Amino acid sequence: MSIVIERYEEFTSRIANETIGHAYPEKITDVEIRGLGEGVGLMSSIARGHLTFESGREETVIVKCVARTENSKLSKGLNFYKNEINFYLHLAQETPIRVPRCLYASVDPVTQDFLLVLEDLGDEKAGDQLQGCTEKERLVAFSRAAELHATFWGRAAEFDWLNYQVDMKTILFRRDRILRPGIEPTIERFPDYFSGDRADIVRKIGDQYIDLFLHAMGGEPTIIHGDYRVDNVFLTGSPDDPDIIAFDWQNTMGGNGTHDIAYFSAGGCDAALRGESEQQALKHYHDILKDRGVEGYSFEECIEQYRYNILVTMITPIAICGTLDQGNERGVKLGTTMLERALTALESMSCSDLLS
Repeated sequence: MSIVIERYEEFTSRIANETIGHAYPEKITDVEIRGLGEGVGLMSSIARGHLTFESGREETVIVKCVARTENSKLSKGLNFYKNEINFYLHLAQETPIRVPRCLYASVDPVTQDFLLVLEDLGDEKAGDQLQGCTEKERLVAFSRAAELHATFWGRAAEFDWLNYQVDMKTILFRRDRILRPGIEPTIERFPDYFSGDRADIVRKIGDQYIDLFLHAMGGEPTIIHGDYRVDNVFLTGSPDDPDIIAFDWQNTMGGNGTHDIAYFSAGGCDAALRGESEQQALKHYHDILKDRGVEGYSFEECIEQYRYNILVTMITPIAICGTLDQGNERGVKLGTTMLERALTALESMSCSDLLS
């Protein structure tokens, strides 16, 4: 029987035994739920479940369910909860990027209430969007993305549950419910970020969003993370030899791979990582695609779609700054940090030249 919850406090010892009890050799006798800290779970509610077993042994897991804010309506409108459950049920085992082990995943197909229980990677170092990433961290993030995209290149049709970025209903929802309503509030609330012609450029992105999105997502679809950013990875290894574990697969869809890397770079890289450094990372991404068998996709095409995706990923800082319930002070800081980086990215790559 499928079990879902609306609030993580509902994850009691009874629910725990019914959903994840199979993963342990002894019965769970007690569960203590503690919500995770400020700035965690903008689109979902996330908590750490402290499990106690019959022997007295203790262990922790991560429990995820619907957001407690109005953001849950947006998440359901974009199928975020269905997407993530389907990722863990159908794609996680084949995904070359390391992901948290899934202990239980279920979603109500009508209400989209869900329950996701994952291994707790609390000892790993979580990425921090406010801090951003280093050049080597970006390079490994691009490498892992290329491996993901090459694995599923030309295979999206195998998964009949998969939603696609190129879907007019979803594109219109993004434009009319998220991007356009957020543009003027963002400009009004944060005028210091809109020097020169930046405000006009963002308005043009809103006006031309459909055409830009279709250019960005053209070509052979693959599996994309869809929300590939520093906050959604654990950074492993050493600073000189980093690696990542990716989580928060709520926006997993069929789409163009450069969306993931443009999103990661535009939201996580400061100005010092633009220019030649960015070009080298792009070349590295494209080389991995070729080495893993992707054919008929030129580097020039890769760069052009990357530039288009930098334009359309502007939707995220606009949403956080002008549309969504930001939740707390970190949510506001997250929005403005991503806004400045995204504007710098589109200027560095001359993306406004793609606008009519």
